[in-house]
Formats: sequence, structure tokens, C-alpha cells
Amino acid sequence: MHWNDIIGQQKVIEILRRSVDSGRVAHAYLFHGMEGTGKRAVALAFARQLQCPNCDDEQSCLPCKQASRLEHPDIEVLIPEPSDAKPQDVAERIQRLAEDPYAAVDFVRAPTLGSAKRETRRLKQAFYSVERINLHLRQRMMMRPLMGRYRIAIITDIDAIREQAANTFLKLLEEPGPDTLFILTTSRKDLLLQTILSRCQHVAFENLSPETIARALHERKGVEMGLAEIVANMTQGSYLRALELTQSEELRRDRERVLTFLRLAFTGKFVPQTDLIAEISQVSRDRIRNLLRLLLSWIRDVALYRTIGENAPITNRDQKQEISKFNQNLQSADLNAMCSLVEEALLLTESNVNTTLLLTNLSINLGKAMRSPHDGRLFQPLTSFRTISS
Repeated sequence: MHWNDIIGQQKVIEILRRSVDSGRVAHAYLFHGMEGTGKRAVALAFARQLQCPNCDDEQSCLPCKQASRLEHPDIEVLIPEPSDAKPQDVAERIQRLAEDPYAAVDFVRAPTLGSAKRETRRLKQAFYSVERINLHLRQRMMMRPLMGRYRIAIITDIDAIREQAANTFLKLLEEPGPDTLFILTTSRKDLLLQTILSRCQHVAFENLSPETIARALHERKGVEMGLAEIVANMTQGSYLRALELTQSEELRRDRERVLTFLRLAFTGKFVPQTDLIAEISQVSRDRIRNLLRLLLSWIRDVALYRTIGENAPITNRDQKQEISKFNQNLQSADLNAMCSLVEEALLLTESNVNTTLLLTNLSINLGKAMRSPHDGRLFQPLTSFRTISS
């Protein structure tokens, strides 16, 4: 992993590169931030740079290549493991991490991987035990570097460490060797012992921007740019979450639900729409917000198509035919009002509003706005009603 392969995080990269150049390297770093923002990728690039600071280009030397492939004898990478994890399975996950540091390799997001897919029994909770800390970390970190400048341990998801293991690990942090360096990653800093936190240099990772995520999906995974932009706006800054959405059926189902929701809102078919709303209301609020964002992007595409025509830069390019039909059949639709209605619904999902009531009211008002001009208000303010005097 090279610095140029990192998605975003330019501030973090600059901080770490300066520490290498100046020789002021801490013995322990804690990379913290939301899951999927590149903490593991930066940890691997940082370890590579530490072992060979003079190689700062893509055409690296043999030690750099070994570090990139996670075959360097002085770099250890640990992931939380269930008690019944097989060594071959763990090795495959580490290899997958070397190939793509942004891939889901942990036992929580990827219970099966590679040959493990043939394993039918359910894996247990993944964690760091005292035995693993002693066997895979303490013994190895006590040795002097074989060919690099440091003995480096990258411990991902350190928040999965159990209390007794955390106390054992703390002893390593309290008495570090002169050539040892720890890089810890976590998305739950609040779960760590204060004594561990106090012995690390903290490096905060910001959420990635939608533009950065969309560009990465398009350039690295070949995702069509329109779809990449939709997904990027649904992930709250996590590239890992964006990858999961593009590779799962969840996004496809939600995009279909959006079109069904609009059709039923227009036809006013009570029973099917009630059933759909009841189904949507069962999912998480984050998922409902994503549905509303999809709906908003679709309506905005209709507005663009109405204004510009065939060459409109719409986001939902694969649904161009449906967008064209909407414009042909519903020329009286108040698209500005429809956008306002969905935006208000999105805002209300941040409060403790009843989602069934919210979606029902949204459906009714969208149906009205698709037929004639609308004021764009989902709920009328109380001040608009006259006080009836007795």
C-alpha cells in the first residue's frame, strides 16, 4: 500500500509523513474514526514508509514490496478472531487485506471468506484474548527487527480486546522496546481503557466526502458514475459501506421501492401503499433516510430531464426510460413542491416522528403534487389555522 493509493485523508497522510521525515515517530499510534474511512489502509502505508523511508515512489524496493504484500518479517497484522477460527482462514483474510485494505475482512462483516465459505457452522464472537496477546504479540514484539528499522504491530479493531487481554497489552505499551511500534485502529475509541488511550498518539480520521467516495467507486470498482454518486450520498462518509451497498441486493431493492412508492402515491391505491409503508417502517431510520434520498434524487432527475431533455445530466441514468415516461405522462406535476415535500420528510426523520404517519402523509401529498400545483408543505404549521372562538 502506497500513500497514493489512499482514498482522501490528506491531513492524516501529511502528519504521518512529516513524523517519518523528521524522525519524531511515536511508539504507539491510535487511528480512530468511523468505520470505512481508511484507517487500515493508512496503517499499512505508514508501516511501509517506516520500514523504508527512502522509497517514496511507486517503483519500490524489495522490502517495500514485502511490506505491501504483508510478507515483511518485521510487520505483524492482527484482526479479532473467534475462538474456533482456523489458521488458514485468518491467513486468507490477512492476504485479502494486503490486496485491498478497504475490503471487509473481519469476522463480523465477512463471516465467510475464501475457503471458509465451505464452513457451515456459525462462528463465534471475534475478539483479542490474553493467549493471542502473549503468543502472537508479546513474543514477536520482543525480538529485534530482522531487516527493517522497527518491529511493527498493526492491531485492527483494538476495541474488540477483552479486559484481561487489555491489561496484558497495556504492559507492552508501558515498557516498549527501542525498535517497537504499535499502530492501533478503532471505530469505538470510547470502549478502550483510559490507560491505553493515554499511551498512544491519537490520529483522527474524518468521514470521506460524497465526491471522494463516488470517484473511488467509479475509478477503482468501475461503478457507473451516476450510481456511484447515489451510493456516496447514502453512506455518511464510509467507503466500506459504499462498497457493501454496491455489492448487495439492498440498494437494488430500495431503488425499486422508490419507484413503487411513487406509482402508488399517484394511483392512490390504499391497500398496496399501506402494505409498502408498513414494510418500509420496519427498517432502521438510517435505511428510511436512504430511501428518501433516493426518492429525492429521482425527482430531481425528472426536473432536469424536463428542463434539458435527452442530454440532461441525470444521476439515475439506468432509469432514464422511467424518467422520460414520468415527464410524458405527468406534465402537470409540481416537481419543486415534490422536492420540498421529500426534503421536509428527511428533516423530520431526525426527530422522534412516527415513520408510518410520516410516509403516509408524504404519499398523500406527493400524489396531490403529481396532479396539480402544491404548496410543498408536508405538515401545515399550527399558526395557519384560525382560532375558532365560541
